[in-house]
Parts: sequence; structure tokens; C-alpha cells
Amino acid sequence: MISRISLMCLSILLVFLAMVSGACSQTTVSQDESRNIAEAFVKADATYIFDGMPETLELTGTTQTDNGWQFTYEFDSRHAGYGDRTGQILAQVITHHVAVVAVESGKVTSAIMGGVWDMKNNEMLEDFEISLAPIHEVTVSFMESYPVQVGVYIQGGLRDGCTEFHDIEIAREGDVVNITVTVQHPKDTFCPAIYTYFEKYINLGSDFTTGTTYTLNVNDFTTTFIY
Repeated sequence: MISRISLMCLSILLVFLAMVSGACSQTTVSQDESRNIAEAFVKADATYIFDGMPETLELTGTTQTDNGWQFTYEFDSRHAGYGDRTGQILAQVITHHVAVVAVESGKVTSAIMGGVWDMKNNEMLEDFEISLAPIHEVTVSFMESYPVQVGVYIQGGLRDGCTEFHDIEIAREGDVVNITVTVQHPKDTFCPAIYTYFEKYINLGSDFTTGTTYTLNVNDFTTTFIY
């Protein structure tokens, strides 16, 4: 019969072997394998699938961490916003995205886009506040196309060195077009008092009636145009 001491020794040996096996399995995931996992994760992300431009996807950074690797991927989307925006009225504005993906032991442990979007849970991070952007200039132009498309140039402000452009949303009610432009700012963070600007160009399309006067509201900035 096996004594209690023998059973105890056997249990300790099995635990040790499991720990060694786990440690070995962690080291078997190479940098290339981890990179492939990160890239596949980005390509499967809701934002990328919805309107990501595949030709712009690029690996721009690789960092080794204590438990794995961290990869930075950048790509452009055809509209503003994050995630699956099916059914929303979207601003046709090229938006640049930066995604930081951490891979440990062959699994994605963290994936953050733009510093504010949790790619794993498809939600905004709670440590950022979203607010309306101050608008300095709005210009309406008409593109040489058939039918004629309406373009809108927007210049907005960033109140300090930590504030960044966040999103653009468009709502249409008859002859009134409302554009909401937001910026994002980290909560409880000391930021350099540097006021800067951002520029966005939006394509509103051609769903307008010739000779009609339209009102365009961009946050608290209002102007009109005749199609």
C-alpha cells in the first residue's frame, strides 16, 4: 500500500510538473505567433470589419513585456466612431485609428483603440470624459460630381494637450442637418495648457433638393446653404 507520505510526495511532484509545463507552454508562443494572433484580433474587431480600409492596416510598434508582447496596429476607417455602427447616420470622414494589443501565452489580454475604446468588450473606457468640441469654422462646398455632393469643412478646438478628437454624428430632419462633433479628455489628469485645433472634412452626399435652403448646425455653430 502507498503511504500518506508517498501520496503527498506524488501530489507535490504532479503540481511541480504542471507548473513547469505551464511555464514551458508560455515560452512556446513566439513573437511571430503572437503578432499573428494580434493582427487576427484587429481584423476581427467590429470597428475594422465595419469600415476599416485593409490597404491601410500597418504594424507600427512591437514591445516585449514581462509576460508576452504588445503590438501597435494603425489603420484608417471610412467613417468616424467605433464598433458596429449599423443603422447610424455616419459622417463620411476618413478616421485614423491606433490599436494597442497585448498578447500573453497565445491569448489577447488587452486591446485598446485610440486610448478610449475597449476592443475586447466593445465599449468606451470609463476613465475618459466626452464633451462637445468648440467650433471655430464651418465651410460648405459642392463637389464636381453627378449628382452634386455636399462637403463640409470643420475646424474645431482642443482645449489642452490631453484633449483629442473623438467622434462625429450626423442627424437629418427635413431641411435641417445637425452635426455633433465631440472630443475626449482623460479624467483627473493634469494636462499642459496648450490650445490646438483639428480639421475634419465630411461628405454629406447628394440627397438634397435643388433650390432648397438648408440649415446646418455644427454643435453651437449655425450656417445655411442652398443646394
